[in-house]
Amino acid sequence: MSAAGSDGETLFIHKKAGHDALPPPGPPPRFVGGSGIVWAVAHAINDGYPSLYLALLPVMMIRWHFTVAQAGLLAGVLALSTQALQPFLGAWADRRGGPWFIVGGLLLGGLGAAEGLAWAPSYTVFAGALLLAGLGNAAFHPHMAALVAQGNPASQGRRISVWMVSGMIGHALAPLAVVWAWQGAHRIGLAMLAVPALFAAAFLWGPARRLPPPEVRPAPSWSRVWRGVHRRAAPFFLVIVLRNLGTASLLTLLPILWHARGGSLAYSGVLLTVVYGTGMGGNLVGARFSDRVGPRPVLAVSLSIAAVAASAWAVGADTGWGFWVLVGLFGLAANGAGATLLVYGQRLFPGQAAMASGLTIGVGNTLGAIGAWGCGAVAARFGLPTGILAATVCLLAAVLPSSRLSADGAPDGLL
Repeated sequence: MSAAGSDGETLFIHKKAGHDALPPPGPPPRFVGGSGIVWAVAHAINDGYPSLYLALLPVMMIRWHFTVAQAGLLAGVLALSTQALQPFLGAWADRRGGPWFIVGGLLLGGLGAAEGLAWAPSYTVFAGALLLAGLGNAAFHPHMAALVAQGNPASQGRRISVWMVSGMIGHALAPLAVVWAWQGAHRIGLAMLAVPALFAAAFLWGPARRLPPPEVRPAPSWSRVWRGVHRRAAPFFLVIVLRNLGTASLLTLLPILWHARGGSLAYSGVLLTVVYGTGMGGNLVGARFSDRVGPRPVLAVSLSIAAVAASAWAVGADTGWGFWVLVGLFGLAANGAGATLLVYGQRLFPGQAAMASGLTIGVGNTLGAIGAWGCGAVAARFGLPTGILAATVCLLAAVLPSSRLSADGAPDGLL
């Protein structure tokens, strides 16, 4: 029972004996005025923490003396907890329940990301803090989505849509916040970025306690499901790995390239905000066109445009307005592919959204993000432009397996 946005979260609705599970008898639930806004703000705060460190990568590389390859590895470390572990934490939350999955997850994510960035004495310690922050992020989502779904049915759809978009807003605002905090008060400023998580957790404690106890049911066999769809899922899985390898690498290398070309640190946060901001539009446009023409043409076009736009970063040499346009175009196209893949994954595993998340989105994105270490190693050995071009090759390589996807991801689709 979780809801999915651009980051791979999925809405699960519990079923029982062929019909929707009903709440236990009793007085009608009480709804807290304005709680939808609290939930949306909490989601934005939570989702901003994983991307907090990106804008400060040039500063971190100087402080802790690590290479571009190690910078790429941080993306894999983060994905290992935020995505690969999310299906397992979601299953655990389904069986155990409790408000601490929401409140504790938000606190762990905020404290791990902000305090690790502020006080970690070394790269290794910060990687550990980032791993803990991702763990909190993964614990937060399944139960938080269930909480959003518990509200007044008259406004449920509006609340869920606002909640999903709010997570993307958090991604877009986090780079601005971290640069502002660093320039304003350095380590103290970074440490204070944990304060929003503390306030949000305090506001969430009351609504989180109203969650009904979970319905315990046998977990489906992942291996059995995978055997039934592996022929159709294999190319889909490959697209996800290659696409995320390319995007995770490019998001890591972008602020480093900006700094190497003399760009101001104050604008490195704005640069990433442009990527995430245009990505909101890309998600909407990509999903809309996928509904009309199917996933294959949308993936081919969006992945190709993202690769061409990022390649132009490498062959160019300035940081003028043209560079900013290319960055925005990359964000728009790369996220258009992400929305399409999410919809396809849901259709690939009908009625088993957790499998879609666990076997494809979660694992695929994690392998792709860990692979960003390779593009970072190429950049460290042959220069940033070459590393960026290597990442764009991954995006272009994803076009070929995308052509083998079925027309709509339905179970009877043919390769």
